[in-house]
Amino acid sequence: MTAPEQQAATLESLSGEAWNRLAPAAIIHFIIKFVIGFAKNGIQNVAYLGGIAIFTGDNRWFILGAIAAVAGAALLVGGILSYLNFRFRLDGQTFLIHRGVLNKKRLTLSFDRIQNVVVKEPFYFRPFGLVALALESAGSSDEEVSLAGIPTSLAQDIRRAVLERRSKPAATAPTSERSESKGPDVAPQTKTEDSELLLAQPVSELARYGLSNNNIWVVAGIVVGAIFQQFDAWEEDAEAFIEASVIPVTGDDSTVLGLLFAAGLVTVLLLLTLFSVVGAIIVYYRFRLSYADGRYHRETGLFERLETSVPETKVQSLQINQPWPALLLGRWHLVMKQVGFGGTNNPAQNRKSNFIIPSVLPAFYQALSNRLFGQMDWQTMQLRAISRFYVWKTVFYFALLPAMLATIPLAANVGMAGLAPLLLPFLAIPFVILRHARFGYWSDGKVAVVRQGFVGTRMTVFPFHKAQTVSLTQSPSQRRWQLATLKVQLAGQTLTIPYMPLADAEAWRDRILYEVETSRKAWM
Repeated sequence: MTAPEQQAATLESLSGEAWNRLAPAAIIHFIIKFVIGFAKNGIQNVAYLGGIAIFTGDNRWFILGAIAAVAGAALLVGGILSYLNFRFRLDGQTFLIHRGVLNKKRLTLSFDRIQNVVVKEPFYFRPFGLVALALESAGSSDEEVSLAGIPTSLAQDIRRAVLERRSKPAATAPTSERSESKGPDVAPQTKTEDSELLLAQPVSELARYGLSNNNIWVVAGIVVGAIFQQFDAWEEDAEAFIEASVIPVTGDDSTVLGLLFAAGLVTVLLLLTLFSVVGAIIVYYRFRLSYADGRYHRETGLFERLETSVPETKVQSLQINQPWPALLLGRWHLVMKQVGFGGTNNPAQNRKSNFIIPSVLPAFYQALSNRLFGQMDWQTMQLRAISRFYVWKTVFYFALLPAMLATIPLAANVGMAGLAPLLLPFLAIPFVILRHARFGYWSDGKVAVVRQGFVGTRMTVFPFHKAQTVSLTQSPSQRRWQLATLKVQLAGQTLTIPYMPLADAEAWRDRILYEVETSRKAWM
């Protein structure tokens, strides 16, 4: 199919015996896909080859140029071959897809298997009026196939047809069995003129999200760990650099050198913060959340506009996260947890089932939870605390007991210095108390809120009828003091409430089982 023919393509044109091709611009998509995949799986090889090239004397630039030329030619040839070998057509309500160069695949993807349809608009497709249509199927941790390089109108037609087909079974359900949603349960994913804009995030809020999410501190920890892990390798070079370049300028005053080292660490953290902010702006640029036809729609992205949606009935829980940096900024980050595509034990599938809404205020998350699960009185809500026995039992089993076991052999070998591990319980008590203070739970018999955390907090709001399993356990000491640990399994996560009063734990368990058994609301 040529580019003009692709522009005029309709859903009906895909049916028949003739195979269709993507637009030639899809070659760019395949090249970029190869680069990203190689960067994920082969970055160490690239670093190794780069090291060889850099330390090969006067021939280093020739070697680097040769590597770049060979890699560029291989990418171009691979992209062209991938384009030529990708064909697709529609047979009734089934996609037939041929793809692959060396490892050829023949895919048969029926509308019934497709769980979600995502429209992506990379910047390199915009001049051609093309998009990439990702078809996510049941049992796959990634999209089954991506039609990269088809007209926007054709992508919308395919998405509408697929989701109309998937919503037909729900159309036959009685009205009384439908979820308490604000819109119809049966509707295609395409947005209508009546769509309701719920949230449009300015760049300033995206910058706050970049400053306050935990990713920056995870990256910082990895960087610091890598530096200390390789300390022996670069210690001599670092000392030589300081003696040759730093001391002649600053002198050998240890205070000045210490301040320079601290300034270096601060600079690294500032750079990581800058990268986090820029990354958040790029990923979530022009963030828009809207509601139409019983689905929540989200549009994000600077270089690649990504349009995703989730049916209201498919939302299993709402996570309201406030990491400690967000606590300083007075913001919360939301995650709509929905049913995964192949189970709850696969982290990749669980990440794909997340629907992130960054940097919001309490008024928004309270209104959104009311839309999803029914009215909740947030103003008067009082979360109940777990028993204080949690503090003493945690300190005893995870601090005092290990410290005593470590002290016995140490004291026998090094004397009084071996008693140092006994300080561990006293150091642990404030942190365990802080953890205890973050635990809280609330329920009105239909919807529940569970709060956890350490410095920051994570609240999970979920309806009882969407719980998958619930269990109540008691240790001997818990049985003595009429306490219990309650575990509730939801889609993609397990909520644990330790040292809960037994009466509350039994009431939650019985109510959850009753709601699961009797509720006629849509589960997914």
